[in-house]
Amino acid sequence: MLKHTISELKEALVCLEAGRVTLPYPFAPHAPEGEFRGKPVLNTRKCMSCGACGNACPARLISITDEAGVRTLRFELGRCTYCGNCRDACPQEAITLSQQFELSTASTSDLEIRGEFHLQVCRRCGAPIGTLRQVGVIRERLGVVPELQIADSGFLTLCPACRRASFLDNPALAVEVTRERA
Repeated sequence: MLKHTISELKEALVCLEAGRVTLPYPFAPHAPEGEFRGKPVLNTRKCMSCGACGNACPARLISITDEAGVRTLRFELGRCTYCGNCRDACPQEAITLSQQFELSTASTSDLEIRGEFHLQVCRRCGAPIGTLRQVGVIRERLGVVPELQIADSGFLTLCPACRRASFLDNPALAVEVTRERA
């Protein structure tokens, strides 16, 4: 019994010598460290609503719906694990992780990020191809390739099925495109 009390006193002395080892949070503010992963932030000016973030999210909190010519990208942050996979998967770097970590609220609508994007529809059949920004980014990256006539001929405004059909309607074009690629 005496041996146990002496070891407890030694441990108490070691702890007193160490001084304060905890932070006074929540009574005093605490700034997170450099690579802290907090609340995701969506920059709708950069986002093209490709869905890469939704595919990368392990919590499946990112949903994408298409209705009446508008694609809605919705984040339900109440389920977010702050893993950062959405940020890493975004090709446009439209998602960043903020330093904000205190997200308690009385309303679940405060924990929702929503972005709406206009859809580009196929000029032949009217099926949605992607968002206007997606088509714009692809057009910008491809540029005008005179040999292939891709940007000028309107192939970017056709769905894959209509592209195949247009090649079948004009087999000489398909031969010309494959010859130029070789």
